[in-house]
Amino acid sequence: MTSNRSTRMQELEVADTFIKGVDTFERSNDGTDPGYEGQLWLWYDATAGRLRLQIYSATKGEWTEIGMTDFYLEVAKGNVTGHMSVNKFGRSTNVDSAVPTDIWDLTTQPIWLAPTAARIHAIVSTSDLDGKTAAPSSVGARTLRVYGLVDWDTAQSTEDITLDGTTGVNTASSYVIIHRMKVLTKGSTSANVGTITATAASDSTITAQINPLEGQTQMAIYGVPSTHTLYLTAVSASLNRAGGASAITDNRVLVNPEPGDEILNYLTKHTWGGQTVGSSVQPIPFIPPKVVSGPAIVKLQSEGSANDLDVSAWFDGVVVVN
Repeated sequence: MTSNRSTRMQELEVADTFIKGVDTFERSNDGTDPGYEGQLWLWYDATAGRLRLQIYSATKGEWTEIGMTDFYLEVAKGNVTGHMSVNKFGRSTNVDSAVPTDIWDLTTQPIWLAPTAARIHAIVSTSDLDGKTAAPSSVGARTLRVYGLVDWDTAQSTEDITLDGTTGVNTASSYVIIHRMKVLTKGSTSANVGTITATAASDSTITAQINPLEGQTQMAIYGVPSTHTLYLTAVSASLNRAGGASAITDNRVLVNPEPGDEILNYLTKHTWGGQTVGSSVQPIPFIPPKVVSGPAIVKLQSEGSANDLDVSAWFDGVVVVN
């Protein structure tokens, strides 16, 4: 990276991003001066959204970056052993007044329910255009991937399902939670035509749902096994509409620390509000991260001051092997 030193310093001052300068020093390697005499600067790059550590070389007239990589980017790339990034987002278009509503796809059921035990799930669409009509060249969704936990002591696993329209296709594995489904292959519609559900055997409850043309679940719900720990780094929510009237929402981060023993009792880990007036979409960082030790279920929930509110919410984090 090449830049005139005085110009660079002016840029830092104008942008008001300068943090701290360290005393002038000289660096040598095996007695040979490589020309890195100058100053060491730590500053915040507002454009890149990260701290940068650089040395200015008076001899070379340039700035040199010093190994400050973006940790979260490296996790997302799979370059950090034992770490996995989590970006969970969801939407409910039917948050009502004084009715606690989990942020997920099934608007007719405010509270999401986990299976009472590990269950085979039937994957089915409301349209035969998803995998059945003219198979294997159906115009809708043809295959999808299921993400979940087969028990509370095993890391996340996945399996792929070939859809058969309105005829249910059972999962090969039993799941204590399915927290994501995603369409893999599809026809000319570029997504699913019908509503695709994963229904738990015996319980007859819907664990996950993909709404028409969405291509994947929108459920702000996540299961953490006992072998892992989730470090929540941020959360947010937005209120998209309020039936033509102004409204507010009370939003919560909820955690069930005993998912193997009970499915309804959750602890409140964070609360914040939202409103339709102005812009209330503001990420809330957790510094330090909130720690969720597995086994656990994390979910976002909202409650409105009016009926028929459309609420989107998300949380980010890093899952680490214990």
